[in-house]
Amino acid sequence: TGDLEAAKAACAAVDAGFPALDGWELLGCGAYFAYVRHPFDIPSHKLAPALVHEAGLLMLPGTMFRPESDRAGQHELRIAFANSDARGIATLFERLRGLDPSRLAAQIDVT
Repeated sequence: TGDLEAAKAACAAVDAGFPALDGWELLGCGAYFAYVRHPFDIPSHKLAPALVHEAGLLMLPGTMFRPESDRAGQHELRIAFANSDARGIATLFERLRGLDPSRLAAQIDVT
């Protein structure tokens, strides 16, 4: 039951954190993953690698979870938090708040 309680607490922390992020939308949250819509005019398959370099955040692009014909995945990301505690989730939100959209866009060829 300790793992279940930890998963519930992590999901609650993720659920509570997204409303404070401008433009981000939590689409779903489970025991191990959150699925979100990002606010940037950058396709998720190009944004995800940039987030590693800019913020030290590893997320999977939504394009990995939708058919190629479904363009919604271009604005979605999957975040794994199964091994994160409250402090790690707080760090996630600090890093997301600190992102500079113009800096990200300048580093990415969005064509």
